[in-house]
Amino acid sequence: MPPKRLEEVSRFFREDFFPKGSPLLEEKRPARRLFLLLRGTVAVSLRRGEEELIVEIHRRKGDLFGWSALVPPKQYTATAKALEDSRVLSIPGKDLERFFRRHPSCGWLFLKKLSTLIATRLHRTRTFLVENLR
Repeated sequence: MPPKRLEEVSRFFREDFFPKGSPLLEEKRPARRLFLLLRGTVAVSLRRGEEELIVEIHRRKGDLFGWSALVPPKQYTATAKALEDSRVLSIPGKDLERFFRRHPSCGWLFLKKLSTLIATRLHRTRTFLVENLR
C-alpha cells in the first residue's frame, strides 16, 4: 500500500492491551473490529457443547484475526482469548470498508491477501478434521 494511503488508514486503528485470559472477541457476537497482533499470544477457539476446542494460536506480530468484521453476516465465528498479556491494533470493519470504497485498488490487494489467509486456514482445518475424526 502506498505510504500516503497507509497513513490515511492508520488513523482508524487503535492499540489495545488484553491481559492474560481476557477475551478479544466472542463467538456469535456482532463482528465490529478486525485485529492485528502486535505482541503476545492469542488462541482462537470454537465451542463444541461444553468443550472449547482451540483451532489456532497467533504468536507472530502481524497475525490477523477477526476478519468476520468484513464478511456478512458480520458475526464472529470463534472466540479469541489472550493466552498471555497481549497488544493488538484493531480497526472497525465499517471504517476499513469505507476506506476501500474510496481506494478500490487498496481494497483489492487487501482482499486478495485475506482470501489467501482464509484459504490457508480452511486447508489447515480440513487437514485437522481428516486426521482427528476418523
